[in-house]
Amino acid sequence: MSDDERPVLLLTCSGISHTGQLTTSAGTTLRCRCPVLISRHIQLTALKRPLEQEVSEDEYLVVVDGCGECCAKKRIDAIGKNPDSYIIATQEGIVKRGTEEVRYDEIDTLSQVIIRKIRG
Repeated sequence: MSDDERPVLLLTCSGISHTGQLTTSAGTTLRCRCPVLISRHIQLTALKRPLEQEVSEDEYLVVVDGCGECCAKKRIDAIGKNPDSYIIATQEGIVKRGTEEVRYDEIDTLSQVIIRKIRG
């Protein structure tokens, strides 16, 4: 099965900071707008079962962290998985602003980065 045929699992850090909330908003937006592209969106802070059970080998795994703390990447590393794509929002031009509200233009910017990574 090629990467193009694998269902896409989007794992977002979804922390309490501005950039963490941005990853959640971008993931939710993409899942609604592009259900054929994004088969599942999981928020790291809202797991219903252990991460090991949530991540499947037959899915294309995209991990999105909001900032350099790399919470989602650390959790994936801890279970011995390697994401197919990895994104840090602050390395994509997003400025971390404490607990301010996420802006629509930021959701759009991060969503476009995620789409580009998936489509390669």
